[in-house]
Amino acid sequence: MKKCALLVFSMVVLAVAAGCQKSETTSRDADLAGVNVAVGEKGLFAKLFVLNEGNFQKNNSTLDFFRFSDGNYVSDAFGSMNPAVVQGIGDTGNDLALNEGKLWLVMNGSGYVHVLDAFDETLIASIAVPDPRYIAFDKYYAYVSSYAGAIYGGDEVKGKVYRISLSTYKVDGEVEVGCQPEGVAVSGNKLYVANSGGYNYIHENTVSVIDLASFKVSSSVTTASNLHYMASDGQGAVYVSSYGESTWSQDADGNWIQSMSEPMGLYKISGASSSQVKDVHVSCMTMCSDGYIYAIGNAEELTGGYSNMLYKVSVKDGSVSSKAISGTDAAKVGNPYGICVAPGTGDIYIADADYTGPGKVWCFTKDFKEKWSAVAGMLPAHMVLY
Repeated sequence: MKKCALLVFSMVVLAVAAGCQKSETTSRDADLAGVNVAVGEKGLFAKLFVLNEGNFQKNNSTLDFFRFSDGNYVSDAFGSMNPAVVQGIGDTGNDLALNEGKLWLVMNGSGYVHVLDAFDETLIASIAVPDPRYIAFDKYYAYVSSYAGAIYGGDEVKGKVYRISLSTYKVDGEVEVGCQPEGVAVSGNKLYVANSGGYNYIHENTVSVIDLASFKVSSSVTTASNLHYMASDGQGAVYVSSYGESTWSQDADGNWIQSMSEPMGLYKISGASSSQVKDVHVSCMTMCSDGYIYAIGNAEELTGGYSNMLYKVSVKDGSVSSKAISGTDAAKVGNPYGICVAPGTGDIYIADADYTGPGKVWCFTKDFKEKWSAVAGMLPAHMVLY
């Protein structure tokens, strides 16, 4: 009897295991065919997610993905998988992040942060956050920067960071920071917030440092002006990019001419000090798990020229390498608006924005040889690998 019971129990366990395995490998979005743009690449990742920012107040943001197993690019996956959500994902997708198998979509224009199951893009929760911008995580919380109701040309309004519980998907804390905060990054027991002051006549030049235990601002670090992206190196330091400063003047015909007085740059913050990573210009950047920051920027912006470069910054030793995009397949990219790099292969994904129509997503090898391209939605900008 004991042997029989043990055999039945074993068969039940095997049946349950088989069922679990099937549910983990067969997704409801497998029926979304999309457009085949490449030969299937079975490797480390299942999908490349693309958040198309969309036009402000047009409610045309969309979430796409490239499926590696069959080389299909699927447009508006969120709309297909969540037909009951009439308004789609909403207006102006400002950030996209992956955390513990969940996709977090930061929708600036709609004032929501959406949480999706990355396995099949189904909606789990929508959290109201006013004017959300960027997101970062620790073990228990998501932290979202917010303009907090600031209006361009209006009175100066301090921004905030909202804290969202990962277990309840509810906001359970907020703290005031500088004006128009952008990127956020967690390092140790601190949260770093890039204050841009983008709506102010004089931009901000500080990074707010929040003690996560008390959830209060403990200090600030003076950096460059007009700050934007942030990334943690996992070793106690963070990196922040600056959009630089520009001045405007009129020529003899009354045309306004823009000139850069301070270039776009990258800065390392360690403790209470900030230092510039020399000769790196940043219009978009990403932190890759291979230990490098990858950025694209115009090396000739101060002289009025146009020479986009790919910069590779080691967070281990601070070394910088750069490669000109001109003369390579990547020169086909019209307006680099976002970048993602695959660890292991070094494949480079670039979001190419066309402000008057659908953009494109390009995939290049680490040597800038084109592998594939796909037509995306309006203003593709944010990408993550799953």
